[in-house]
Amino acid sequence: MEQLALSVPGMWADHHVIAVRGLFQGAEDVRVTGASAMDATLRLEYDPAKTDPQSIAARLEEAGYAIGEAPDADAPPTDKPAWLTAGVRVTSTDLADLTMSGDHRKY
Repeated sequence: MEQLALSVPGMWADHHVIAVRGLFQGAEDVRVTGASAMDATLRLEYDPAKTDPQSIAARLEEAGYAIGEAPDADAPPTDKPAWLTAGVRVTSTDLADLTMSGDHRKY
């Protein structure tokens, strides 16, 4: 088995990790060894006699998870042009919500 680490920028939340893991679930040629939404990385092992990194990348691309470089975390998204025109967003906690957030809310 060979090891492979891929950057998958589209895998940015837990439901994406579950979807990507599902692509390889039960596969005899590939086994996912780790997936992180925080780092947008996928680590796997594959059998070089049965598949190759290009085929794995194609499988991911077909499902909408193209491999590539992770975007700069400090930069605004490039696929959302309205992002730059949105302005600053400020939020505050309502005092009533803060009062109701005690330990009794856990039960």
